[in-house]
Amino acid sequence: MTVLLATVLLGANADVDPNFYIYICFGQSNMEGNAQPEAVDKTGIDKRFRLLATCKFDSPSRTAGNWYQATPPLVSPAGGLGPTDYFGRTMCQYLPKEVRIGVIPVAMGGSPIEMFDKDKYQQKMQQNPNEWWAILAKNHYGGNPYGRIIEMAKKAQQVGVIKGILLHQGCSNNGDPNWPNMVKKIYNDMLKDLGLGTDSVPLFVGETLRQDQGGACWGHNTQVARMPSVVPNSYVISSEGCPGNGKDPWHFNAAGYRTIGKRYAKAALMPMGKYPLFSLLSDDITVAPGGTYEESNHTFTATKALLMGWTYTNPVDMSGSKYLVVKLKEPQTANGEVRLMKKNLIGYKEAIGDKTTIVIDLHDMTYNNTVMDPSAVYKVLFRANQAGTIAVEDVFLSNDDQYASMVTSVRDVDRSGVTDGSASDGAVFDMQGRRVGSQFSTPDSPLRKGLYIRNGKKVIVE
Repeated sequence: MTVLLATVLLGANADVDPNFYIYICFGQSNMEGNAQPEAVDKTGIDKRFRLLATCKFDSPSRTAGNWYQATPPLVSPAGGLGPTDYFGRTMCQYLPKEVRIGVIPVAMGGSPIEMFDKDKYQQKMQQNPNEWWAILAKNHYGGNPYGRIIEMAKKAQQVGVIKGILLHQGCSNNGDPNWPNMVKKIYNDMLKDLGLGTDSVPLFVGETLRQDQGGACWGHNTQVARMPSVVPNSYVISSEGCPGNGKDPWHFNAAGYRTIGKRYAKAALMPMGKYPLFSLLSDDITVAPGGTYEESNHTFTATKALLMGWTYTNPVDMSGSKYLVVKLKEPQTANGEVRLMKKNLIGYKEAIGDKTTIVIDLHDMTYNNTVMDPSAVYKVLFRANQAGTIAVEDVFLSNDDQYASMVTSVRDVDRSGVTDGSASDGAVFDMQGRRVGSQFSTPDSPLRKGLYIRNGKKVIVE
């Protein structure tokens, strides 16, 4: 009997692909998608990005419970382009080729959060039978949006793994101080009903349209900001700089959905150990006068000495990662260096030289005898010291120890000015990669004769 049961269980899980990452996406009209897809949104969609249809579509023809390539609209026939589109596309862009991304979207325009509470939705429907969201819930989800989520998520668990939950909702509960706890109940119910461990699956909660973009429900972002204190395994997705549609005070335009969708992906990638700073945050790129950045080939060009790179309104916490990895497509020609900045000061800098992979140990960064805190990085910049180009392949945070041996790479031998250390302020490592000081020999802190590494160069102390 035991052998038979084990065989049955093994057969039930035989088709589950651990590399099929599935995300539940729910909320109201912004999650449903309110923008008309543009030409750029209809092409170049990775075949690894999959949609589990949760309702019937006529055009394109879709049946609830079947998987499809994730072309917009994803949520329902009433929707358009939304954050889920560029969430999935960006996840595919940054995850290994063997990983697929699946989404399970359920959303209704105007829906209050109570419509996703399995203990409250029936009363809400009975009290508001003629509301648009009630009609959508009845027509698309059998009157039970939460039940449809669980039904489809269980079906998805037969072939993949639930990795996260995305929420965008708030205008219909604008400013309600009870909203975070209502979200918490729904989140906990989902985990329990899907057999997932407590706090095992992160929750990603998006901000509403901001006031400076014409938003009417911007005040609800105060409640969104409370989510990490109510649900520890939750992340707030900023809507800063995401433009509204100019037609109403609730919805983003297509560009806004692209940006916030990428930010959902950025947050989902963080716990996976590869936190991308490049391309995902192209909207945060700044270039000083005399320089340009070409998005199509990810190339910085300088006509003189200047700074260019990523600047963050709020500091990026890199302390959970070991390394910042910068990969270039080809050797740079700008006599460049990588700089990590505190709010207004250099925190660390490293010459690029002829390397195409630069690895910075985030927990061993010193500049002018001051250690930089990796939990408060305001800028990741390239300093061009002359006219030239820096063509970027990737910039990301990693905990992968394959990069440990690349923190300092040996390029050539430099014998000039090394015996007194008068011009040295970079960290010094022995040939085993151990840090032995922040400068070369001084009368008070001598280094023994031998071979060392500093700023990517092999250096002899004689």
